Amino acid sequence: MAARVPAPYSTGLELLLCSCERELLLVLTEDEELVCSTVWALQDRATELLAPSLERMFALSGKNFSELRRIGCVRGPGSFTGIRLVLATASALRRTTSAQLAALDYMQALATTLAMQEHLLYGRNIWIVTHARRDLVHCTPFLSYGPVIPAVALRPVELLSPDQVLEQLVSCAADSNEPVLVAGSALARQKGFCAALEALKDRGIATRSLVRPSIDALRLLGRHGDYFPRDVEPLYIRPCDAVDNLPSLSMRMGRDPEQSEARLEQLLHLAPADQSRELSD
Repeated sequence: MAARVPAPYSTGLELLLCSCERELLLVLTEDEELVCSTVWALQDRATELLAPSLERMFALSGKNFSELRRIGCVRGPGSFTGIRLVLATASALRRTTSAQLAALDYMQALATTLAMQEHLLYGRNIWIVTHARRDLVHCTPFLSYGPVIPAVALRPVELLSPDQVLEQLVSCAADSNEPVLVAGSALARQKGFCAALEALKDRGIATRSLVRPSIDALRLLGRHGDYFPRDVEPLYIRPCDAVDNLPSLSMRMGRDPEQSEARLEQLLHLAPADQSRELSD
């Protein structure tokens, strides 16, 4: 049977992918109506789960990959492996279908989830703080625009220490007429930070135990995404562990750390054509 051709004004078949923290989320919609969704609380096994889960979703829903028109990719910040897996899969699907891709923001997905779940009105301050590594967090303040519009970031995501976030939160709360809402994985994974936030309740700061974006929030972001016929670049904020450990790794391999760092810097700034030529030499 021939694939159904969607009307020009419709969004058609849309896939949303997210694997930034401890879950793998897959959402399939058609003309903005939910077809099916899958959530795996096994992000460390996302590499082996993603392709079979997609195949099963499409088979059970009676859809065909060739029908895909849009793919919303949550590009970070978060797990390097999870982000690369989602973007590589979306890139492959773009090359084998007529789908276009949109870059979606993980922090915005969490803030929008909170606004939708609590029916927040315009003007409420939402701070999303996610775990980056020990003693570091990703932090973005948002403004709620209501439960049916994506929350808007007040500034780009930053890599901060918990103490820096606490200092900024106290300042924000002092200027706000309503409690500033704080959510994200840093509250669950960094106990000291969570305890410090709890101690600030009487200063206009309220915590929420939200660590995963909702399916509805992802759908809303997908609906408002900007889609293009090109790949999505990842959003990496925290330094890569391998890069930080390069000097010690070089010494263990009998190499000069300074030369290794200089070589890495050179490779990171090669144009694609130059890189292809070098790899073939």
